[in-house]
Amino acid sequence: MLLKNQLDLAALVRSQRLQAGPKGGKMTADTLAELAGVSRDTIFRIERGEDVSFSTAMAVLRVFGLGLSAAPVQWPTLSNAQQHFQTQ
Repeated sequence: MLLKNQLDLAALVRSQRLQAGPKGGKMTADTLAELAGVSRDTIFRIERGEDVSFSTAMAVLRVFGLGLSAAPVQWPTLSNAQQHFQTQ
């Protein structure tokens, strides 16, 4: 999965947590927080798409055996964005 923003991170962490419990069931936010060494509130902040530090995001991803790699991303140009939001 290509993470381009906090909402992508939120979706990834939420989906991983909901599949990482016993027998493929849900892992609690408390358990994930304990394993990552962060607070439960931090897990909820991540899952809401709020900003967290890079080291915090990495600590949570490590619990699931995930890391990050950089890849080129095609961002929209200002002209494309203006055309998208124009009203007719």
